[in-house]
Amino acid sequence: MRASDNNPIFKVVTSIYYITWIFIGNWILLNLFLAILLDAFNEDEEDVDEEDMSEEDKLIQRQKLEALKKAQKERRMKKLGTSLNQIRANTSLH
Repeated sequence: MRASDNNPIFKVVTSIYYITWIFIGNWILLNLFLAILLDAFNEDEEDVDEEDMSEEDKLIQRQKLEALKKAQKERRMKKLGTSLNQIRANTSLH
């Protein structure tokens, strides 16, 4: 049996469906817009923080980043079963 366009229940269900669709769609779009806006503000704050840092702070931050990269590399090598010392020893022999 097919619902008729003249049936009042069909009209109510259709109206509820479209109104719900509009509210949910607007809510999703609003959240996307706010997420993009907040991300842009966070990037601006990071830029300002870097500009306000002294040369000494930048050097310390760079050293921390290098130490972190070195530790990550050592962890990867350890997973593979080798260490950086073994690799250095092998390369210095050749």
